[in-house]
Amino acid sequence: MANGPARSLRDLVAEVESRAPGLIINANELVESLAPEVTCSSITQDSRDVQPDAVFCAIRGHSVDGHDFLDGAIASGAVAIVIDAARSATANTGNVITILTGDTAKATGFLSAALWDQPTNNMALVAVTGTNGKTSVVTILAHIVNACGGQAASMGTLTGSLTTAAAPDFHAALAEHRTNGATVVAAEVSSHALDQQRIAGAVVAVAVFTNLSQDHLDYHADMEDYFLAKARLFGPDYNAPSVIDVSGDYGARLADMTAQRSSAAEMVRVEGNAIAHAGTLHEGSSTFTWRDRRIDLPLGGAFSVNNAVMAAEAAVLLGHTLDDVAAALRTVPAVPGRFESVDAGQPFAVIVDYSHTPASVAAAVDSARQLSDGKIILVFGAAGDRDPGKRPLMGQAAAAADRLYVTSDNPRTEDPAKIIDEVVAGITQHDDVHVFVDRSDAISKAISGATAGDIVVIAGKGHEDYQIVGTTRTHFDDRVEARRSLAAAGWETNS
Repeated sequence: MANGPARSLRDLVAEVESRAPGLIINANELVESLAPEVTCSSITQDSRDVQPDAVFCAIRGHSVDGHDFLDGAIASGAVAIVIDAARSATANTGNVITILTGDTAKATGFLSAALWDQPTNNMALVAVTGTNGKTSVVTILAHIVNACGGQAASMGTLTGSLTTAAAPDFHAALAEHRTNGATVVAAEVSSHALDQQRIAGAVVAVAVFTNLSQDHLDYHADMEDYFLAKARLFGPDYNAPSVIDVSGDYGARLADMTAQRSSAAEMVRVEGNAIAHAGTLHEGSSTFTWRDRRIDLPLGGAFSVNNAVMAAEAAVLLGHTLDDVAAALRTVPAVPGRFESVDAGQPFAVIVDYSHTPASVAAAVDSARQLSDGKIILVFGAAGDRDPGKRPLMGQAAAAADRLYVTSDNPRTEDPAKIIDEVVAGITQHDDVHVFVDRSDAISKAISGATAGDIVVIAGKGHEDYQIVGTTRTHFDDRVEARRSLAAAGWETNS
């Protein structure tokens, strides 16, 4: 939890009331009664982080209710607590200032934005959501803006432990980027974040939707619930200009929903798959046409074309010219762990990719298939303590490869062998399936069995440099393991 400047609590409440009238139910009473010297310097939804001058927000989460921790927050010196008005009759609030709201999560976001002096008033926030591609889009967009003379930063999987931080930390990070001179921040926004109002209080300059396929059904009730969580970014709460890939059914539906709103802002529909399929793909590059301009993109994979086009369209909505954006696309750096080539001079390709959903595994195999007539050899698994329903679907998607090595991903507290069995259950009519619980063994066997012209795709972990077994996190990097296996096979590993 980051501490902000000491701010008058009265001023913060008044600021939230001006931006979101009625969100704080007793706002007028607080503004009239609070003395200006009552200040706060931090906002938190974790009672363990409460310190004097902190505002504690009691959020009813997926498995924990912050209202159960009011006593601890008050004992730690919270200057105020934010509670659900419906709980006010039974909550033990002591003598602490009590802020009443009908939505504690949303109020947390707006109060955090106020504490940090509304960071998105001074920068353009591009919020990117979707099952796959978020990391690549924010990374590519930040590069485009910087190449066009702006100053941009990205937030997400590559920069934090969560795809989207909790609201107090999200706004604190935006404020830090503002201090560092950023005028654009491209941020990954997960379905969890949208459901939990983690970006509430932010002004979104551009909203981007990449795609939707099964994931996170350990959290969401079903695919409809998952879709509607994503759709919140394109609703009236943010009402931002948007870029939506309509290649899939969910994207097409979202675009129609967005267009039907009377207050809808400008929207760009993108046929990402069509653009990618009309282009030419290589292991580490792609050539395609965007807005009548030839783009030589130094990234491989059809999905990289989709992601680049989404970033390009967002950059245009931010005001950059087509020619400048096209030029920037030609110099995009590799995105760590996204169809990343591991080259030690071997006569076959080794690619590490973050694909960890059925759709992204299918896309990685399809992209590899377009690059070579050799065998596609796939190393993959499924994570533990996460959506078990997608495991057989992972196997089903992976079956498009010629040879499969099913192994551990991050098994966490589940039995790795059980997870593998559930993945293998989805693989039908395939006679080249191998099981190795140890991931390093699976990578080694896949590489040692590859011949000239083959492509080995190591899917699931991408940029991650760890593996979680039980509750223990140990160092493990697919790229390092691939280089080690290549060296063992006689190929000199490049630095």
